[in-house]
Amino acid sequence: MSLQLSWSMDLAICSWVSLIQACSLFAVYFKVCAYKDGEVIIDTAAGVLGKYDPRPVQPDSLFSVFSATKGICAGLVHWLVDNGKLKLEDNIANIWPEFGSNGKDQIKVHHVLNHTSGLHSAMSDINQEDPFLMTDWDECLKRIAMSAPETAPGHEQLYHYLSFGWLCGGIIERASGRRFQELLEEVFVRPLKIDGELYVGIPPGVESRLATLTIDMSDLTKLSNVGNRSDLPTTFQPQQMAQLATTLPAIFNSLYARRAIIPAANCHCSARALARYYAALAEGGKVPPPPNSSMPSLGSHPHIPKFPSQQTVKKQKSQKKTGLDDHGPGQTQSSNSSPQNSSGHDDKGNVYIQIPSDNRCSIDDTSSDNRNIKLFHNPKVHDAFMGVGEYENLTYPNGMFGLGFKRSYSTNEELIGFGHSGIGGSTGFCNIEHKFAMAVTLNKMSFGTVTAKIIHLICYELNIPVPQEISRLVETGSTSQLGIGKPLIN
Repeated sequence: MSLQLSWSMDLAICSWVSLIQACSLFAVYFKVCAYKDGEVIIDTAAGVLGKYDPRPVQPDSLFSVFSATKGICAGLVHWLVDNGKLKLEDNIANIWPEFGSNGKDQIKVHHVLNHTSGLHSAMSDINQEDPFLMTDWDECLKRIAMSAPETAPGHEQLYHYLSFGWLCGGIIERASGRRFQELLEEVFVRPLKIDGELYVGIPPGVESRLATLTIDMSDLTKLSNVGNRSDLPTTFQPQQMAQLATTLPAIFNSLYARRAIIPAANCHCSARALARYYAALAEGGKVPPPPNSSMPSLGSHPHIPKFPSQQTVKKQKSQKKTGLDDHGPGQTQSSNSSPQNSSGHDDKGNVYIQIPSDNRCSIDDTSSDNRNIKLFHNPKVHDAFMGVGEYENLTYPNGMFGLGFKRSYSTNEELIGFGHSGIGGSTGFCNIEHKFAMAVTLNKMSFGTVTAKIIHLICYELNIPVPQEISRLVETGSTSQLGIGKPLIN
């Protein structure tokens, strides 16, 4: 365990002792990282990798963060908008022609980001049909494109707990002409220098760093007794969540699920990688300077994966027969190996809109020490994330979500930032005014109480406003149905 603080030693000691006490009290295993003014101030870990894995959690341990993935997925959509490849007001069917079926021709990009597309329960029966069907990326995109909305776009904000990832994923791939993982690597992972510590679908070679999921049965029992919530779809109420949670560890601990692309639910990352992402967002996209992080240092992993398309796999097999090599070590696929050909179709017949790549955060940009690199250039990008100011008309009135991120309010009802949490308690968020960003990753799935205590402690010590929902969870406590009734799931 390590703490890196440019603040007082009292804070270091207090935080260290309190985090250890939290770990012992709740028997959970976690990683915490926080940034203030672009610098790492806390980078600490406690516990072991799993119930039956006694190895200690390390700075580069990879945790499944479930719906905290959505904040990264939303960031990719905003990056495409920032780079002129997409507009928030675009009809999705214009860039993804197959999507226009079954009454979806008027659904726009902002409807998906704001959880108002009417597709909140799309493919909700996938767990009953075959839980592992969600690991088939191309099949899921095909099914979501053929789904039918339950309500008219913009009329109701209901959490798109699974469909969000496939909807955004389809938009991302069609608007960019690139595969999802390939774009993620180029747009965020490499500019932020978090190589090897953030994946949506893990590659071979990182299995030894994976934390194993388990579940807090006490929280689960309480959750099953909670009444319905109006902000959630009928297919994702507390009772359904409790039932689903019993199956999640078995499914998401499998390598089959871990290696899949599920942009609503299966990011595997370290807390320091997720915190660095939000530290950049807190400053409008400005990449923080390289941290003096715990060993191994952030971004030092030699394993830099390639995520080949089916065409590339076939090409590699063919080249092996002729003794040819494809790409050198550490290189990503070029545009020639992306899943489109000159006719604008991939190998499965899906239509891709080809847009010339003029990435302002290209791989070449990351050769420096990251100073003066910006992920976003829109001076009002915070307003875009939160759906306020000139973007307010694209969001549902008084809704909890902005455009892809959950809005964060202080206890005084002031909008202070944004972020996203996942079922189980892992979370990432930032406070804009204080240039503060934080991530908590856990492998014992609770429903927010442990996470809330950690965040509350650190915000209190730094004199930073405690987010309203965090304060509520701490005040009500884990024994209250009120507290557990609104878990950190979004």
